[in-house]
Amino acid sequence: MTDTPEEHGPGTAVGGFGEEDPVDGSPILAELPSELLVLVAQTLGNLLALLVSKAHLSKAFRAAAGAAQATLEHADLREWSRTVDDAAVAAVVSKCTQLSTLNLDGCDKITDAAVVAVASECKQLTDLSLGGCLEITDILAVAVGCKQLILLNLRACGITNAAVVAVASGCEQLTELDLGGCYQITGAAVVAVASGCKQLTSLKLCFTGITDAAVVKLASRCKQLTTLDLSNCGLTDAAVVAVASKCKQLTDLSLGNCLGITDVAVEKVASGCKRVKSLDLSQCENITDAAVVKVASKCKQLSTLDVSYNTGITDVAVKAVASKCKQLTYLNLCSTGITDAAVVKLASRCKQLTTLDLSYCGLTDAVVVAVAQGFPQLTWLDISECVNITDAAKANIPNIIRVGPISQAVRWLRKPPVITHW
Repeated sequence: MTDTPEEHGPGTAVGGFGEEDPVDGSPILAELPSELLVLVAQTLGNLLALLVSKAHLSKAFRAAAGAAQATLEHADLREWSRTVDDAAVAAVVSKCTQLSTLNLDGCDKITDAAVVAVASECKQLTDLSLGGCLEITDILAVAVGCKQLILLNLRACGITNAAVVAVASGCEQLTELDLGGCYQITGAAVVAVASGCKQLTSLKLCFTGITDAAVVKLASRCKQLTTLDLSNCGLTDAAVVAVASKCKQLTDLSLGNCLGITDVAVEKVASGCKRVKSLDLSQCENITDAAVVKVASKCKQLSTLDVSYNTGITDVAVKAVASKCKQLTYLNLCSTGITDAAVVKLASRCKQLTTLDLSYCGLTDAVVVAVAQGFPQLTWLDISECVNITDAAKANIPNIIRVGPISQAVRWLRKPPVITHW
């Protein structure tokens, strides 16, 4: 494979002015026997990247690269996502036939031809990630050739229902499936998954065209689900009530921007899914304090809560969370109707908080005092557009707390970004 990134040497040397200049240890390594080079590469990290990029240095490196590829079980090509194409994938999998894990996330130049190559050569794959491979439309070959798959990521691929139906039929051992952003997927695909993948514990369906009826079917068949992402799916209470009544083992539930959901559904989740640790209710504009109060009283293990962009959420909800959810580490209250009093209450109770989003709320300097004194674990605070908080108050925030918009990297942990390539 070509265009590998520059490799840095394993050591450094002190320059004439005290700076540490990198030293390329490759020539030294080139003198080692191939068997030892394989062990060194395994210790340093990405075995394939190191050996292939240095294969020009010596026969030992070339032999080590060949030996490593023949026995390699894990390959991650994300480093070269901008250059990896079908030919590169075919070259790798033809040599690495023992792969159990293959990550091609973001390799947007690859097409269905790469999928066919993977499926024909890597029969032992258990984990395949094709997230963001926009040109992939057909994964029938995977369904036929990779029967041992346990984890499959197809996020934002250009697949249709037919592809998912094939996977559901051929990969019955799947426990984790990500279809987020596959906008051509409808309820028919979800029904097929519910019928064929009885061991499923994690399913992500954000930004798909699924229906309430499909989710009801899913809930009745996949009762062991622990992670379910239904955000941006246009669902109503009927779907969420079914999930709450059947999927008692849920720990992570995302319902962001499901505008048809009301307090009725959220209260059912609180009563039925008491193991929930992460709950996304962002932009569910019909929920009120009552729903969040119920969640706080029933879901005592809650560590992540997002109720942003819900103007119906006030101090009542936040004070309930502060009183009941002692394990909370992430809380997003962006653009809600809270006041200083709610944050003061949080600071007195939620000592485990590491990330707090208060942006676009009508807060004052009193909040900064509470933050500075009450959150010993806080590392990130967002008070963007809190126009009543003065610069003088911000100056008193401890240096260990990063102040500014919560980065996309952090938000990604909570909910997927908006898909813009449709």
